[in-house]
Amino acid sequence: MRLITKFLQRNCQIFRLSQLQKRSLCDQKSSSASGTESPTSNDPSSKSSNEKANTLVKSDPNIQLDPKPKKISHPKLIVIEDPDNFLGKKSKSKNEPIIGPDGVPYDPAEDEYYDNHLLPFKYPQYFTKHLGFHNAVETIKEDLSILKKGRIHKVREELGCPREVDICIFGGGIIGSAVAYFLKQKAPFGYKVAVVERDPTYSRSSTALSTGGLRQQFSMEENILMSMYSAEFIRNARRDLSILDGEPPDINYHPQGFLILADESQAEKMLEYHKLQIEMGCLVELYTPDRLKKKFPMINIENIVLGSYGVQNEGWFDPYALLIALKAKAQFFGTEFVNAEILDFNFRHDFHEDSVTCHHVIVREPDGNTEQIQFGLGVICTGYESGQIAKLLGYGQDVSDWRCTVNFPIEPKKRYIYAFNAKDGPGLNFPFLIDSSSVFCRREGLGGNFICGRTPNADEEPEINDLDVDYSYFEKRIHSTLVERVPSFSPIKLRGAWAGLYDHNRIDQNPLVGQDPYYENLFWATGFGHLANQMAPAVGRAMMELLLYSEYQTIDLTKFNWERLFNNRRLEESYQF
Repeated sequence: MRLITKFLQRNCQIFRLSQLQKRSLCDQKSSSASGTESPTSNDPSSKSSNEKANTLVKSDPNIQLDPKPKKISHPKLIVIEDPDNFLGKKSKSKNEPIIGPDGVPYDPAEDEYYDNHLLPFKYPQYFTKHLGFHNAVETIKEDLSILKKGRIHKVREELGCPREVDICIFGGGIIGSAVAYFLKQKAPFGYKVAVVERDPTYSRSSTALSTGGLRQQFSMEENILMSMYSAEFIRNARRDLSILDGEPPDINYHPQGFLILADESQAEKMLEYHKLQIEMGCLVELYTPDRLKKKFPMINIENIVLGSYGVQNEGWFDPYALLIALKAKAQFFGTEFVNAEILDFNFRHDFHEDSVTCHHVIVREPDGNTEQIQFGLGVICTGYESGQIAKLLGYGQDVSDWRCTVNFPIEPKKRYIYAFNAKDGPGLNFPFLIDSSSVFCRREGLGGNFICGRTPNADEEPEINDLDVDYSYFEKRIHSTLVERVPSFSPIKLRGAWAGLYDHNRIDQNPLVGQDPYYENLFWATGFGHLANQMAPAVGRAMMELLLYSEYQTIDLTKFNWERLFNNRRLEESYQF
């Protein structure tokens, strides 16, 4: 923008100067037509005209009558292939001097400052008259209008599938969009970034079908730090994800603490995790049964020993709105979102470096066309479909190396969310409740509306073939627990339900983040489960740092890399609900 501003200012000065010089030339011509001699330095009338021009020009200290420009280059100025023709009449004989548009002989060889891109400055009147200064300004104004209205991504969508990019992100959900946003925010013009997503409506996305919880109560430092970073980002999303002259995004953030209840078997661990959370800077309070009854009188505290309540950086938000805002801002910065399905990859063996590079992705567009995209670095953010991508990369398949022995751990899991109404239920002070039985519940707007769910046991896992809802699960495993814990929920009127798929790590229920162990230019960010929405901003920044700086700088996520899979090392995060 500074270059454009300087360019416009300079050409406005040129235009003013050209008008003064034209006025002087007109005076000379009128003088000649009347039969008088050409004005010289001794002619009083000439001196009078020159003095007026000098007075006008000197009133602006930024303009000089005969500027001697420095030798600079400007990408916006036109390069003249034939400067002789540009300057004026080209003489038939090489010995004849070149006559410039001001009628003065000019020899470029004698001008040490001569350069094609400086011609508009040496002959501004010719530049403004013959090169269409007005059209140049109008073109710049149109470019600025596109920037101002955020229409870059709309123009880019018409260009089709890109042939090659610097960084290709596979999966355009909330994790992939966050990675794209932070990459382009850090280097908006440094890298060409594309995101491949087969469902731009996100109809089956985990993000669109989740509860949107945000909490900082975890048992691992990394998860606490990520949630604290994301909480700060979400609070400022309206400012940071706004687009010029566009409506600021509204992600409906509701600050309200999580209340986690612990029975006798869970109380000791809760006390241990509480100490860690305080050390990390979290504002979390422990409540005894008496304090619980006083703080939350609507909750039955029978068989409850401790309660942990988040005072700050907790609540819930609209994860779909956050996803759309991240995607829109990434597009505004220049990210290309490609609507296509991933079919396969192409690889290259670098024998001199004993490494393998994945350099092409083969995709199928909605119209059935198959395209290839060449990329330098790839980031896999495909969520519960990560297992399919792993198969395309040879993991667990019939290949002639150690990849055939890898049992990729990320798999889809199905979860139900139920919506109900309790006209006499709690009001605005009702927390995001997580019972000791793992049943969870939170308020959904006003008017006695709530949503709830429960993490099933291993023998209760539903089939993942469809998104049908099992309403009997609510009656068997949730209804009675809710009414016992919050008596005012009775009677419950079930209003509806939906099901969603999540990327579940069957080894330790923690994400898989970091560089691929076989392909040196591939990276993974998957397996976050229902925590993907609240962790997305922190993960997006972490992946940006890993890709651009080859190390984590804000939050170290090294624990979540592939190494633990080969060493049979499990990460323990006890607060998985």
